[in-house]
Amino acid sequence: MKKVKANLPLFLMLFSFAVKAQVGVLTQHNDLNRTGWNAQETILHTKNVKPGSFGKLFVRAVDDQIYAQPLVMLNVNLPVVGKKNVVFVATVNNTVYAFDADSAKVTTAYWQVNLSPAGSRAIKNTDMTGACGGGYKDFSGNMGIVGTPVIDPATNTLYVVARSVNTTTNTFQQHLHALDILTGHERANSPKLITAQVNGHGSGNVNGVVNFNPQKQNQRSGLLLLNGVVYIAYASHCDWGPYHGWILGYDKSSLAQKIVYNTTPEGYNGGIWMSGAAPAADESGNIYASVGNGSVGVTNNPSDLTNRSESALKLVPSGSTLTVSTFFTPKNIAELEATDLDFGVTEVLLIPNTNRAMTACKDGRIYLLDRNNMGGYSATTNNVLQTIDLGATAHLRSSLGYYKGQQKEFVYSWSENSLLKAYPFNRSTNLFDLNNTINSGVQGPVGNNGAVLAVSSNGSVDSTAILWASFAANGDANQSVRPGILRAFAATDVTKEIWNSTQYTTDPPGNYAKFNCPTVVNGKVYLATFSNQLVVYGMTGNVQADQCSSQNIGLKKTAVASSTENVNRPASAAFDGNLATRWSSLASDPQWIYADLGERYDLCNVILRWETAVAKDFKIQVSDDAATWKDLMSRTNNTALENYLPVSGTGRYVRMYGTARGTQWGYSLWEFEVFGKKHVDCATPTALSVNNLSENAASLHWQATGATKFNVQYKTVTAGSWTTIASTTNSLTLTGLACATDYLFQIQGVCDATHSSNYSASTSFSTVTCTIPCSPLPTRWTTMDIGGVGVSGSACYNNGVFELQGSGDDIGNTQDAFRFAFKTLVGSGEIRARVTSIDQINNLNKCGIMFRESLTPGSRHAFLALTSGNGLTFQNRIVTDDVSHEENAVAGIDAPVWIKVEKNGSVYTAYRSADGIGWTPVGNPVDAGFGAGVPVYAGLAITSHDNAALSAALVDNYLFAGILEIELQSFTASVTLTKTVALEWVTTLETNINNFVVERSDNMLNFTDLDTVAAVSNGRFTNTYAYEDTAPLQTMSYYRLRITDNDGITSYSAPVSISVITSIQSVFDEIPPAVYANPSQEGVIHVKQGSGRIKTIALYDNTGRLMVLRDAITSDITDIPVHTFANGLYTIEIKTSKLEYRQKLMIRN
Repeated sequence: MKKVKANLPLFLMLFSFAVKAQVGVLTQHNDLNRTGWNAQETILHTKNVKPGSFGKLFVRAVDDQIYAQPLVMLNVNLPVVGKKNVVFVATVNNTVYAFDADSAKVTTAYWQVNLSPAGSRAIKNTDMTGACGGGYKDFSGNMGIVGTPVIDPATNTLYVVARSVNTTTNTFQQHLHALDILTGHERANSPKLITAQVNGHGSGNVNGVVNFNPQKQNQRSGLLLLNGVVYIAYASHCDWGPYHGWILGYDKSSLAQKIVYNTTPEGYNGGIWMSGAAPAADESGNIYASVGNGSVGVTNNPSDLTNRSESALKLVPSGSTLTVSTFFTPKNIAELEATDLDFGVTEVLLIPNTNRAMTACKDGRIYLLDRNNMGGYSATTNNVLQTIDLGATAHLRSSLGYYKGQQKEFVYSWSENSLLKAYPFNRSTNLFDLNNTINSGVQGPVGNNGAVLAVSSNGSVDSTAILWASFAANGDANQSVRPGILRAFAATDVTKEIWNSTQYTTDPPGNYAKFNCPTVVNGKVYLATFSNQLVVYGMTGNVQADQCSSQNIGLKKTAVASSTENVNRPASAAFDGNLATRWSSLASDPQWIYADLGERYDLCNVILRWETAVAKDFKIQVSDDAATWKDLMSRTNNTALENYLPVSGTGRYVRMYGTARGTQWGYSLWEFEVFGKKHVDCATPTALSVNNLSENAASLHWQATGATKFNVQYKTVTAGSWTTIASTTNSLTLTGLACATDYLFQIQGVCDATHSSNYSASTSFSTVTCTIPCSPLPTRWTTMDIGGVGVSGSACYNNGVFELQGSGDDIGNTQDAFRFAFKTLVGSGEIRARVTSIDQINNLNKCGIMFRESLTPGSRHAFLALTSGNGLTFQNRIVTDDVSHEENAVAGIDAPVWIKVEKNGSVYTAYRSADGIGWTPVGNPVDAGFGAGVPVYAGLAITSHDNAALSAALVDNYLFAGILEIELQSFTASVTLTKTVALEWVTTLETNINNFVVERSDNMLNFTDLDTVAAVSNGRFTNTYAYEDTAPLQTMSYYRLRITDNDGITSYSAPVSISVITSIQSVFDEIPPAVYANPSQEGVIHVKQGSGRIKTIALYDNTGRLMVLRDAITSDITDIPVHTFANGLYTIEIKTSKLEYRQKLMIRN
């Protein structure tokens, strides 16, 4: 066994004590343990990383998307310019850049080089003609350099793999490049054409030889530099075969091939991609990798080392190959293979100074392994040290993170559809203290792409330790480009978020670069994007004021001034958001200007943007009546043209009172900006906690003063909206929850009819593990209950059969309560399936194919369902929260039956069949008004039509096919019924157009990117597009398109404007219904209408059994006889169109 040489660079080491010298990041995820921890960050800490002092410093434009993690090397002695800190960036267009890592002024790269050979171009996703059935969307364009490079500081060499295709011969090639980091020039023997072969009879072999395929082999993982050898790992594109997993090693100096290892020489697949992570390595020179789906063993021996898919591997360099020293393969490999929930999705993290390793699987499980004896394979038991089960929808397309502090040591995970979790590691047992896992209450990534993490600290000083997380701000980034967000947490307590990139309108990074970890070095955070730019965050020098997470509340407000220079310089010009207009006073002292905010605000900051005529001495004042003023701050001897002024005070009016002019003229302001939050006299609830957790219930508790009742909101981390329940006490027990599921909840206090508190910060809890086993759904599927179900449902998948269970009142009329198993889909196509059986719990129960606009109850939908006693029904809801219309019903149809729904834009057409070949329409096509050009949720739904019972059904032969191009009309802005903004545009000039970036502003000055829409680029025809802003500003908004061609030239459309005004009174102002008497009297209870009309009344006994159900409530008072009921405690549940009310009720007969 080879040993690591003593002169390994310092960046491979981790320190547990405070240090002074900054270090660079020269390899993927910081070090060979792949911890993501920079333990020598001496500038950033938990006190100075906060809104106002930390934010976006500058961006660097590049020629394409950035998949590779940016690397930073300090004190690079560049020709001519001398020693500089340099950040190296590689794009999918095969271009490598060397930028100044510190200066916003040095905008040009010190050098850049394109690595595509002459006559070649970077490969594109469209070159992968067989991947994903020809609809390959893991990439959205070029895919030249994807894996993160590695830098050798001893020789100042950067190693990177670039992929290209010859435009004449259509020959695909991959090259290993060794670049001089001082100049970008190729080193001797560089580039090296990558080829490989092994003996074997595996997939694609020719005469007993398996050859490396440069077209199909995806170089997704980062590169590993170890003991003078550069290692390159390979996977596939959407399992397009034949392919294999490879690890190839090249001498760092000669680039001669030293190592060839194939994971499945006698089998198939076995790719190594690990969500972009590089293989890990230990101090003895062993290599660690996690392998995806494919062959496991040979000749019916799953433990044979020849084929090692679905495994975590410890590999030892041995001659010209690698040998498996030890491995772990989970016991459920057949299930993982069948559902594409394979191993190999996450990095292998080595916990420093231990023999412990961690990795994970798409089925939601994280494993702690002994590096020296990983556990092998057993058909009955996973022989691992610990298993952390995050739930079936946590697919762990993410990274891990690590920190060791003065008091505690943590490993972090933040999978999609899960909570951010910090697992304390116990050095005495070398195991995790899972009972003390810390869960964040912040909403995280959803869909099929998780968060990527990094940690920074000054050694083990806990007050300096920060956990950084990057992920898609909304939507599913798995096969689409989504906006990104960067968040920062205290690493020792992840319940405390200290900063995020949404707190200032200037800080969002652009489009999220999936699987691309933040790089934290020397007081800066370098973040790659899919917006063709590198974003650099750091200390802003307090240039910006803390906006306390608010918009400019002075914008467009009524303004009054002591005087105006002339009619062209009105007071209103200082509050119009336009830096081209200004207020100017007469040339005398004193002078003042104030804004009427409309109601009382707690102010945090004021920004004054002066014209040349500044105030030398002035005050910022606040008032409740514009007559009596209170000083918040004063400034003397001012000469600055911009004043960023922290203030603290409450009032309706805010005033600048100038006592001494700074020039011979009057006072003149371009803009007077005010920041703060609405003042609330009702205290926000605190001390949120949870106990009595079970599979389907949890008891919530909180503290509050002055409140007479509370609104409790809760949801799963995947849900699109909150469920709201009213409570009259400071505790509430939730029932009907899903087992093994992460939830968020938040509390609002209601003090009286007109005063309610802000909602508390959300807090999390997780229900306990399911006792009844359920085989997981296939990859990219999610399942959840929609609406107020009485019993939590489930969705399992076994051997091609969906096993569905769901309760709920119905999917029909205005009811929307059911179990949903779904995927996110974009475009047109069809879903077909066969309902093989449905139980007879209720003859109006339903199971079938559903398309939905959102995951919110009352969403628009199209639904083709089979009932157990009333045949088929084709339903649609075309108006949110309206009734679900029955387009057509076909009686006499029983299971088994084939059903199909075609989607063409927003038009849905239903069919039935006895054999899956000949199809008969079910009613007429329906334009449901959603789904044209925007993602929809599509899958299988089941409801029992009985909220106290579960209905069960089996569905097989599920198929989605025929995704088509998106085509819509016009470029206009309109408000949808769900208070989103729909943008539509049309173009006929697309001969060379690459994409459209949708931008938004609240002031016509500063625009931010929302999303990118790829162009059809077909010059012969009119092409149409649409985009939906699902979280619009509640002010006047301005939208424009940034149009970029294939040569990188950019132009802008004229902006369109729209105002989104919520006209509906807040649902929390609703007067609740009244229930009396309690305890009951004379064998009856009465329910009186509140301001929100009652939809249903349900009464449950203390076991959760439904005793009474009333709907279609029309009378002001509803009487419910209870004289036959046993004495005891009951729960009454009342639903209005907006809220659910639950109350304990004592019956005494």
